[in-house]
Amino acid sequence: MTDISPQNTAISSTWSWVGLFAVGAGSLYYVRRGYEAKRVEQEREYYEKEAAEREAIIRRSRERWEKKQKMQVADQRAEEQKQKSALACIMYPNDGTEALAMPVGSSYGSTAQEQQRQRGQSLTKTQPPKQKSLWKRFRLAASDYFVNDGPKIVFIILWVLATIASNPSQIIIWRDLRRVIRIMSVGGPLARGSAACIKLNSALLLLTMLRNIISLLRATFLNRFLPLDKSIVFHRYLGWATAFWTAVHVSSHFHNFYNISTYTGDPKDLISIGMPVPAPDTWTLSFTTIAGSTGHVVLLCMILMYTTAVKVVRGPMFNLFWYIHHLFIVFIIVTCFHGFAANLEQPSFWMWVVGPAALYVVERLIRFIRGQQETILQIAVGHPSKVIELQLRKSTFNYKPGQYLFLNCPYIAGQEWHPFTITSAPEESHVSVHVRVAGDWTGDLWNFLNPEKKLGVVQENLLTAPNGGPIFRIDGPFGAASEEVFKFKTVMLVAGGIGITPFVSILKSIRYRLESGKGKKIERVSLYWISRDRNAFEWCNDVLAALEEENINQFLSINIFLTEQMNKDEIKNVMFSNSATDQFTGLRALTLFGRPNWKAIFEEKSREHNGSEVGVFFCGPNVLSKQLYKFCRRYTDSTTRTRFKFHKENF
Repeated sequence: MTDISPQNTAISSTWSWVGLFAVGAGSLYYVRRGYEAKRVEQEREYYEKEAAEREAIIRRSRERWEKKQKMQVADQRAEEQKQKSALACIMYPNDGTEALAMPVGSSYGSTAQEQQRQRGQSLTKTQPPKQKSLWKRFRLAASDYFVNDGPKIVFIILWVLATIASNPSQIIIWRDLRRVIRIMSVGGPLARGSAACIKLNSALLLLTMLRNIISLLRATFLNRFLPLDKSIVFHRYLGWATAFWTAVHVSSHFHNFYNISTYTGDPKDLISIGMPVPAPDTWTLSFTTIAGSTGHVVLLCMILMYTTAVKVVRGPMFNLFWYIHHLFIVFIIVTCFHGFAANLEQPSFWMWVVGPAALYVVERLIRFIRGQQETILQIAVGHPSKVIELQLRKSTFNYKPGQYLFLNCPYIAGQEWHPFTITSAPEESHVSVHVRVAGDWTGDLWNFLNPEKKLGVVQENLLTAPNGGPIFRIDGPFGAASEEVFKFKTVMLVAGGIGITPFVSILKSIRYRLESGKGKKIERVSLYWISRDRNAFEWCNDVLAALEEENINQFLSINIFLTEQMNKDEIKNVMFSNSATDQFTGLRALTLFGRPNWKAIFEEKSREHNGSEVGVFFCGPNVLSKQLYKFCRRYTDSTTRTRFKFHKENF
């Protein structure tokens, strides 16, 4: 006969939460894993097919170009040798009566001179490099690593040390540790230690959400020591760490509730931990006590937040993710009441989060006040590839090149804000952003402003929406990695698709500085733009063309790569065109087909800028980001002081 005692029933009910969380997390993991594997396989097949179709034409074109280059080099060397033979002659004596003209480089000469030359060669013979010690090699490798990851690794080390320290420190301060272990076994210390980790991570989670404070810190010396560019990355790290310690905490307390309900020892032990005698059953402890009921509310909030935050859900259903994620407010408030029963100690969670929570409240007030300022839509321009340009005017909005803002359209969604990089320059009278249709909100915006799907100007001088409310609200600006670009003399700007937007603002600002004669700190800029759609080049051609025309001292190098699948006839027309400008962009810089050879590019940059620091700025897909990061690490060399500092846009 099946045992249906209250204890077993309660245990089954309480452990169902853990099972639900585990099944949900496991299912999402395997769904995401399958989705990613399918996407990678499709991309691989597409790239292989694309490469096979272009390989023959590109190879023949490259061979013709290399043959032409070799012929030019050979002609140039022959001409140089001819000039040397004709103009530089040395007279050597021959049997005392005649003179023989010998060109420079001839083997005919005095024995003494030849011996002296050989002796000089032996004296200057290159010695084999001295083998570095293991410690020196480690120190150089660590120095290279710290160029791009120094602040990040320091933060992680401090975070891990704080986490490790918080566990035993909270366990040791228990007055009746032995009695607690006698009743709860190892579940008591584990629950207490994991609770300390939850407090630490919850406080840090709130700090990573303070965009205004992070933007202010960028202008201080702390920017060199804090990983401000990775605030979103650390937000995810802290979130998953909180989930892990929550799972440990919940499992430990389920174990504790069972041990308390079945404890048969001295009743004074139960009284010492705030429990009545006889002890309640497991069901009562799990769902009717303050700790049990509030714990289940917090656990439910976390399950909802985490399941909607994974990429496969967040991408296509951003609205759902946005609203559900605000359950963190419920999480913070309920967790503050979680320990009010004070069975073993006074509640302390509120002490950890009161400071960050107060800063977050101030942050939201600043956003609300700035969002209420009047914003006018001067012009809306439809571009190919479903990109719409918004030129906005706001009374007070001061920003730097490379920064971003949050945009809200109350007519579409009253409380939904989306980040967009600013594409205008501070020298211009308006603020512009380029929005590509990539989801439900951007699709609604495209249909609202451009219902006829036209190209060119589609709206002008709009202050209010059809319902009488404001047309747009703006919050910002906020600091981004790209605003560091003017701190470097040599810069590489790498964009993938719509990721060109932050660099448009930077290039515009450079153009205005050149026109005003203010000069520039940047001495060399190399732009690499990779796109799958040839129409994507259209909307920023005017900026690139103007910079190409005003390219003083050839400080700007434009490299555009098209990965769109094209037929052979199209490739032939482009490769063998006699036009002085590119057929796709109208620039003098020709469009290249395929993907950049990053190994060759970084080798060339490493030779050209040996001993200097190169800023590598990227905005685009994560796959390309990993490649660039790898090459920045590989070609950073502390022995020659050549450094490639990688900066990535994160939203």
